[in-house]
Order: sequence, then structure tokens, then C-alpha cells
Amino acid sequence: MKQYFFTLLLLLGFGLMSCSSISVRTDYDRDVSFTKYQTFKWMPNPKKKRGKVPPNSLLDKRIRIAVETEMEAKGYRFIKEGKPDALIAYHVGVQNKVDINRYGYGYGYWGRRTHVRRYKEGSIIIDVVDPEIKQMVWRGAAQGIVGHPDGDPEKIQEAIFKIFEKYPPS
Repeated sequence: MKQYFFTLLLLLGFGLMSCSSISVRTDYDRDVSFTKYQTFKWMPNPKKKRGKVPPNSLLDKRIRIAVETEMEAKGYRFIKEGKPDALIAYHVGVQNKVDINRYGYGYGYWGRRTHVRRYKEGSIIIDVVDPEIKQMVWRGAAQGIVGHPDGDPEKIQEAIFKIFEKYPPS
């Protein structure tokens, strides 16, 4: 009996460790052959600065390093000069969220409890753009709870790793 209980506890622990608070979605142009993309470069920043991550900030640097690392791990080559096969862009956003839970039973105030939790949910979107046709051909997005304004380096790496698990599409 003790051994059964210990095994159950161990399996539950592994199950909880594998759960992630980051959700990922991807979409792509089904008419595009992704085998033609061998090199990539960052898309130039648009002139409008509203809602953008400041260039050379900690968050910008962390995102760029994580994306470059994942792309290079998949065999793509980052180039600074020349014409790339693909352009990469990213977008980030943060929203304030409220989670309300009511529990208990009873009449009126007695016996009922309400728990309110406020948190920030961040999202990061990675776009792959074909410079020849000037269109986005792939998009990956991750959402999760944000703890630090400049982004937790481990959480950024995890989110981008999870996004690129689905690139290139098969």
C-alpha cells in the first residue's frame, strides 16, 4: 500500500512539473514551401514607437537572443548584411487580468467567500515574413503570466522555445 501511494505521489509530481503556464498557438500559409528559407534577418523597426519595446532594452535583447538561438538550432543562418530568405519580427503586449473565485455555500454573507486575484498576462508574437512576396508566412504566439517588466529570462526562453517547436510547419 505504501509503495502504491508513493508511486501515485511520484506520478502526480511529474505531471505537475510538465504542466506549463504558457500557451502557444501557430498559424501559417499552407501554400508556402518553408524549405526555401535558409537565412534570416530582423525586420527593420517601424517608425511608430507607440506600444513597441525600446530597442536595446533588456527585454528586446532577451527576445532577440532567444529567437536567434532557436532559429540557428533548427539550421537557419542569421545574417546582418545582404538579402535574407526570411525576415523576423516580434510583438509583445501585456494586459491586466482579474480572476474571481467564489466558494462555499450558505445564505447571504455567511458561509460564502470570494477570492480576487489580479495579475498581468503577457503575450509575445513571432512573425516570419517572406521578403520576396512581402507577406507574413508564419506566426507563432505565446501567452503566460508576467512577473517582471523586463521579462524573466528563463520564461522568455521557454516561451520562444515552445513557439519554435512548431516551426517550420510540417
